[in-house]
Amino acid sequence: MRQVNPVLLNQLRADYLAIQQLGSPLLSCKGMLVPRGMEDFRFLFKSCPRPIVSNEDPAEVQYAGGFTGIAAGVPKTHYTGNLQMLVTEAGHDQIFADYIVANAGMIDCDYYDGRVDSYTRAYSLENCAIRFEMAEFDSDSRSQVMTVSCPIDFNYFGNFADIGTNGTVMPGHLQIAGVEGLVNRVQKVINTAQAATNIGRNIGSVARQIGSLFG
Repeated sequence: MRQVNPVLLNQLRADYLAIQQLGSPLLSCKGMLVPRGMEDFRFLFKSCPRPIVSNEDPAEVQYAGGFTGIAAGVPKTHYTGNLQMLVTEAGHDQIFADYIVANAGMIDCDYYDGRVDSYTRAYSLENCAIRFEMAEFDSDSRSQVMTVSCPIDFNYFGNFADIGTNGTVMPGHLQIAGVEGLVNRVQKVINTAQAATNIGRNIGSVARQIGSLFG
């Protein structure tokens, strides 16, 4: 029996071209959370929330006659999530926890789609309240690394720029006024990382230079 609505090759070709215009899918592993003041610790975060703007829950409006309407909520600025941090023999999780407490429980962070020196978008997470849950020792876990779970609450106000893989801000893509300082700080980080890489410095030196630009 012949198909009523067959899939044609020219249709698939059109879909293929449309998909190419959307860009490559973003892999879940291609992200990086960078805490300001402790930039070297970006390598220890196994997972973290990727911010995205949203609205608060809508409000119901009751009208005469039994009709229920909806009023959109205001833009959401408070977000919550969870970090997973690798535990090292040197106790970097303990060091980071002490750093958070010493800063009154809040720090600022940046999240990158990609890497610090090569990324497509950057996000500013402000007033990050990070807490730490105790890790668990398990004598049966002989082939698993120890991690610590860190609930996080933060303020997020949307993207401040679209930035290309060469580290340049796309013309006309600034979305929020008053963020020039953020863009300049990110650009300085990229320039330092690329310069250090070009002259063949080791990764420890690169991390220290990047760290000196934040905070």
